[in-house]
Amino acid sequence: MEIENALEFLGLTASSTTGDLNSTFRRLAKKYHPDFNQGKESWAHGKMTKLNLAYETALKFFTSQGEPEQGAKKSSPVPYTARFSHAVHSVLQAIELYYDYGLENVHLRKEGVRKFRFRESLRQIERGIKSLTDLKAIALFNAQRENLDQFIDFSKAFLQNMLIHKYFVPSGIEIEHKAYRHYSNGSSALDYAIKDAFFGDRLIRIRSGSFYQKISLSYEEFLIVIARYPQSSWVPEAILKIYLIEMFTRVIQLLKSMRY
Repeated sequence: MEIENALEFLGLTASSTTGDLNSTFRRLAKKYHPDFNQGKESWAHGKMTKLNLAYETALKFFTSQGEPEQGAKKSSPVPYTARFSHAVHSVLQAIELYYDYGLENVHLRKEGVRKFRFRESLRQIERGIKSLTDLKAIALFNAQRENLDQFIDFSKAFLQNMLIHKYFVPSGIEIEHKAYRHYSNGSSALDYAIKDAFFGDRLIRIRSGSFYQKISLSYEEFLIVIARYPQSSWVPEAILKIYLIEMFTRVIQLLKSMRY
């Protein structure tokens, strides 16, 4: 997409900032999201695809540090905060794509367009992790490095969560059935909490409690898997989920303190 077309679609100008871009993206994402366009899902998906492309094109333009022409003033380096915001947005965009297509359901990852969206979400979050990791080289303050470490840890934990490919297969073994029931309940509650905390009404259509309640519920369910059914095959996945909960709660507090 050409930058002129991207700016026109976004309603921005060449003098806009990355802050303008991020706020515009959030506003338009809510406008075009399929959940808010019942009966026009195909149109909405097309608009979201165009929005994502326009965002990436505009971001590259606003953060470009190309060599200045001879005699021209050297362009100012992109501020650390703008690069951090971009990297965080990249991770959150990957997570939203993952949930938007229901990719937490392992079976759906193998079907048609969802197979490609799953790969796209993996690539997107990996790019976000790399961007965050690269920022450590220019972080000047301990607080910046600590914030980066927290968000990198969360992003990696969510990536591991995305890569869980285990699904329930009836076996007739009672402890496997019971362990899976608690694991499934915990996973559903955790997915709800993450969607609610980061995306709110964009992904939550029917509310059933706060994300804090869901975090507590999911933690309890995973602990039951580990404590009551230690011989179950679901224990490793439950441990991964508990680690994700810990990283998720830390990031929530971090983003709140940063007023992100």
